[in-house]
Amino acid sequence: MIKDRNNTKGKILQVSLDLFSRRGYSAVSIRDICGRVGIKESSVYHHFKSKQEIFDVLCDSFTGTIYAIPQAFSVEMQKVTSVKEEEFIFVCRSFVNDYLMNEKINQFIRMLIIEQSISTQVAELYHKVLFDDALAGQKVIYEWLIRIGFLKNFDIDTMVLEYYAPVVYLFHRYLAAGEITDEVKTEVNEHLLKHIQNFLRKYKRV
Repeated sequence: MIKDRNNTKGKILQVSLDLFSRRGYSAVSIRDICGRVGIKESSVYHHFKSKQEIFDVLCDSFTGTIYAIPQAFSVEMQKVTSVKEEEFIFVCRSFVNDYLMNEKINQFIRMLIIEQSISTQVAELYHKVLFDDALAGQKVIYEWLIRIGFLKNFDIDTMVLEYYAPVVYLFHRYLAAGEITDEVKTEVNEHLLKHIQNFLRKYKRV
């Protein structure tokens, strides 16, 4: 019975995330969610007090996941004293392919994009996740890359913005709307590789 309740709760969250990321929070009703899950409307309230609580749980869950990734990377980073060019490229591509293209994380960010114009709280979370904290985390990484001699000793803020701005463009241009097909993935990776190579030509220490 407990397992069934947990499975139902997980399915409610999964379906809600999918619907919110496609239509937006305001355009989705409890009835819509129940219809997709295959349960009665009253059944939702065994797991969540309201639609708002479903949204809040999703935000809390994915915010924790998003911040766990750079924290884990920072721990591993401290163990490394040198970086090869191919390793730098691999990590950069992993961020896009394994993070921004991850189905659930991608849906979560899409949901924030839709809702940011409606909710000040969501707008703050969106900017925090995709910009403020992302840039702060990259700044720490770039300082480390300069310290170990992989990158030139250049202005950190400039380097971070020059690298990250095209990545955000690729996300919004190709990954923030529509289906992420194999063709889309290929095109994104082609653009990304060119961008990384141009960045390294300018900033990699010879």
